[in-house]
Amino acid sequence: MKILLVYPNIVESPKDISTGIAYLSAILKQNNHETALIDASFGITDKEIIEKAKKFNPDLVAITTATNDLEYAKHIANLLKKTLKTPILAGGYHPTLAPEETIQYFDMICIGEGEHAILELANNPKKTNIKNIWFKKGNKIIKNPTRPLIENLDSLPFPDREIYNYKKFLEWNHNTATFITTRGCPFQCTYCINHALQKLYQGKGTYVRFRSVDNLLKEMKQVIEKYKPTSIEFYDDTFTLNKERIDEFCEKYPKEINLPFTINARVNAVDKETLLKLKKAGLTRVSIGVESGDPSITNEILKRNMTNEQIIKTFRWAKQAGIKTYSFNMIGIPFETKESIKKTIKLNQKIRPDYIGVSIFNAYKGTELYDICKKNGWLINKTSTSYFQDTNVKHPNFTIKQLRRIRKSFGFKVFLPYNPIRAFIDLFDRSFSSFPYYTFVRSKIIKVLRLREK
Repeated sequence: MKILLVYPNIVESPKDISTGIAYLSAILKQNNHETALIDASFGITDKEIIEKAKKFNPDLVAITTATNDLEYAKHIANLLKKTLKTPILAGGYHPTLAPEETIQYFDMICIGEGEHAILELANNPKKTNIKNIWFKKGNKIIKNPTRPLIENLDSLPFPDREIYNYKKFLEWNHNTATFITTRGCPFQCTYCINHALQKLYQGKGTYVRFRSVDNLLKEMKQVIEKYKPTSIEFYDDTFTLNKERIDEFCEKYPKEINLPFTINARVNAVDKETLLKLKKAGLTRVSIGVESGDPSITNEILKRNMTNEQIIKTFRWAKQAGIKTYSFNMIGIPFETKESIKKTIKLNQKIRPDYIGVSIFNAYKGTELYDICKKNGWLINKTSTSYFQDTNVKHPNFTIKQLRRIRKSFGFKVFLPYNPIRAFIDLFDRSFSSFPYYTFVRSKIIKVLRLREK
C-alpha cells in the first residue's frame, strides 16, 4: 500500500520533525509499504500540496494533528478530498483527546499510539475492527477500543528521518539532532494532557516506558554517521526519571557518542549527583520548568508539587556543576494576577538562568485546566496557533495585548539587575521573534559569531 503522511506543522519555533510520523513511516516501510510526506514546516502552497499528492497517488492519507494546527490539518484534508478519492486518517494529540469532534472532519481517526494500528490498517484496508481506530461510515461511527501500550520500545524500528529534508531541520537547529528516549510522564500537571492519557491507558500496560541505552546509542550512531550533527538534544519531558538508566547512559555515552547534549529535567526528579554525572558525560544545558514563582499558582492551580526552595536549589546545583540553565515560564495562567507574575520574575532573578522561555497559557482539551476554564466561561471560540503570541483563554485579569507586553519584557526584567547587556539583547530578541524567519537569521548570526570566537 502507498501511504501519504502529512505534517501540517505551523509552529514557528522550535522547528523539528514529528518523531511520531517518522515512526509510522519506519514501521510501514519495514513491512513493505511505500510512504511519502507532505511537510508544511518551512511553508508550502496549496498548489504544491495538490501536485505532491497527485504525483504519489496514495491508497491512504494519514495526517498528524495537535490542537494548534487542527484548522490547517482540516484545510489540507479538504484539499486532498477534492484531489484524491482516498480515505483520510487523522492521528495525534487532538484526535486522541477530542475524538468525537475530530472524527467529523476525517474518514478515520487514530486514538493513542499509531504504529501498530496504521500497520494493521495498511495490511487490511477493508477491516473496520482495528483497535485504536474509529471509522466513519455514513452517519455511523465505529468506535473501536484502545489497544495495549507498546511495552517494548526497542521493538520499534528507528524513526525514518529520510522521509524529511532532515538536513534543513539540522541547519535550522544549529546542527543539533534530536531524540526521544521515553514515552509517558508520571506527573499530573493540570495544564498538560498526561493526566488524560494515563486515564485512557489505565489497565493497558505500563504508561512510562524507557528505551534501552544500547538501543538509543545505536540509533544515534546511525544518525551521526549519515547527517554529521555537532550536538544532541533529548526531547523527553523528564530525561532523569530512571537513575539506573542515567548511570548506564553516563558510562556509555562519552565512549560511544561524545557530543555535547542538552536535556529537560524536573526539580523534584533530579539531584546534584546526577547533574554532576551528566555534566561529565557531556551535558551542556538543562531546561527546567519553573512556570510560576507564586507557590499558590504552582501547587494549587498547576499541581506541580514543588517549592521555590527546591527550584532555587536545583538551579544552584546545575550552576555548580558547570551546566547552563534554561527556565520555562508561563503567564496568563488561570487565577494568576500581576503580583503572581512579579513573583515569577523575582524567582528567576534568584535562580539566574542563562536562558529564559516564556509562553502564554493555552487551555487544551483533556487537561484539568481546560475544564476549569470552560466552567468559568473563560474559553474563547478560537484555536491558538502559537502559545508564544496568542491564547484561547479570556483571562479575567489580563488582555492578550497585556500578556504579550509582559512576555516581551519578562527576560529584560529578570536579567537587568545582574546582566544589563543580556537584558537588552533579550528585549530586542523578543521584539523581533514574531517576524517570519527571524529565528533562522538569528541562528546564522550566532553561528558566525561562534566561528569567529574560535
